Amino acid sequence: MAPPDQPIASIIVVVDYKAGGSEAWNHLRLTLQGLGRQDYREPVEFLLVEADDGRPVPDDLQRILPGLRVVRAPGTTSYDLKNAGAEAAAADFVVLLDADCVPAPGWWRALIEHRRRYPEAAAISGKTLYRAEGLLPRILALVDRSYVDCGGPGRTRAISNNNGAFRRDVLLRFPLQNELGPFGSKGHAERIQAAGGELRFEPGMVVEHAYGGWPMERADRRRIGFAMARYRQLNGASSHAWMFKAGVLGLPLVLAMAIAGSWKRCLKHASRYGVRWYEVPAALAVAVSAHAMEIPGILLALRGGRIEAVGSYR
Repeated sequence: MAPPDQPIASIIVVVDYKAGGSEAWNHLRLTLQGLGRQDYREPVEFLLVEADDGRPVPDDLQRILPGLRVVRAPGTTSYDLKNAGAEAAAADFVVLLDADCVPAPGWWRALIEHRRRYPEAAAISGKTLYRAEGLLPRILALVDRSYVDCGGPGRTRAISNNNGAFRRDVLLRFPLQNELGPFGSKGHAERIQAAGGELRFEPGMVVEHAYGGWPMERADRRRIGFAMARYRQLNGASSHAWMFKAGVLGLPLVLAMAIAGSWKRCLKHASRYGVRWYEVPAALAVAVSAHAMEIPGILLALRGGRIEAVGSYR
C-alpha cells in the first residue's frame, strides 16, 4: 500500500499540437475543469506536460486545477511528452489524457474502481465521444473510436492512449514510439500483449474529444492509413502484412477489410454511441468515406515516405 502522502495515480495531460493559440488553451481549460469536477477520495497528482520550447503557459491554469505541476520536457510529439510524463510521475499508476479530451462526470471513479478490480492489468482504456451535437459527431465517434470497445467492461486488444491508464512500470518498459506517426497504438498494444500484459476497457471512463468535423477526420485518417501500412512493413509477421507486400495492387483488399471491420463495429456498438437503428445505414456510409481518406497515407507509406509526427491542434 502506498504511504498516505503518496498519490495513487498521476494524471498526465499532454498538449499535443504544434500551433496552438487561444483556442487550444481554451480546450485545455475545459479539460482541467473536467478533472477538477471528479470525485477524488484519494491523493492524486496532476501533471501538465509541455514541450520545452519557451512558450509561456497561462497563469490561470493552476487556479483551475490546484496542485497542477507543469513539466517541461524535450521532444515535440504527443508520444515524446507522454513518455516524459511517465518518467516524471510520482505514482506507480499513470493516466494519459490529451488536452482536448474533457473527462465526463464519473470518469475517475469508473477508472479507479476498475483498477482496483484488476490491479495487474497493464492498461485500461476508456471511451471517447465527440464534444458536439448532431448525427455526424455521434457517427464519427462510433466509426473512429469504437475499435477499443469490447462491448462492456472487459478485456480488449487495443489501447486508447488519448484516454488510457497504465501501470507505470509497463509504460516505462514499453514507451510510446514515433515510428508510425501519431497513431501507433496498435504496435504498442501488441508489444505489451506479447510480454503477457492484459489490456482492458472501461466504458464508464468517458471523455469528450474536441470535434473538428471533416477536416479533422481527413487529417487523422491520412495518418491512420500511414500507420496501418507502415506497421505491417516493419512487422512482416503481423496480421494482414501480406496484403501490403502487393503494393497498390493490394489496396482494394486492404480497404475492403478495413471497411468490413468498421461495419461490424457499427452494427455491434451503434446504440452505445447514441446512433439509432435507423441511422446505422448513414454510419456504414460514413465508414466507407473515412477509410477512403486513408488512401493517401497508405500510398505515402508504400512509397517509403514519412509522415509528420506533430499535427496542428484540432
